Amino acid sequence: MVGLKVKTKVKGLDKLKNYIEFVQKFATLKTDKKFQKYIQDKFLETVNRISLERLTGGEMTQIYIENNKIRELDDGFVLYNDTSVETESEGYDGQFCIALAFEYGTGIVGQNNPKVGAWSYNVNQHEKGWTYFKDGIFHFTRGFAGFEIYRFTLEEIKNNLENWIMEYNKDGGVSQW
Repeated sequence: MVGLKVKTKVKGLDKLKNYIEFVQKFATLKTDKKFQKYIQDKFLETVNRISLERLTGGEMTQIYIENNKIRELDDGFVLYNDTSVETESEGYDGQFCIALAFEYGTGIVGQNNPKVGAWSYNVNQHEKGWTYFKDGIFHFTRGFAGFEIYRFTLEEIKNNLENWIMEYNKDGGVSQW
């Protein structure tokens, strides 16, 4: 959930009246379809840019970025990514979630420098990490650390939300006081 902190110093009854009118108009942004579309576009632009910056390439990068989506809710919207691929590995239901792997990582990479309060690495104490079968041979991988795309997206959204609202206001949204 992203919140907006508002601080105000209003001197005089006229300015207070104008400020109250502004707050009342500002409260309508939640139901303003034009604003909702505007802010959704900002969220998608942000997550797509951060995805491009943080992902190190590979064939799944573009597929992942194309799967950053918005789901409309009655009281707002959700930004999400559900990129998955079919697998034939034992223990999976036929899908491996690329979105979760990109966010949190895979394998045992990072166990020597764990992120405090994050996730646990190599909980099954695998000696060599993950394996995959290709060209008749088992290959070993230690996995990769998470790219934390959505965590960085949330931080940037929090840092820019007020500016985006003011930008929207200048372009014909809520009138200024």
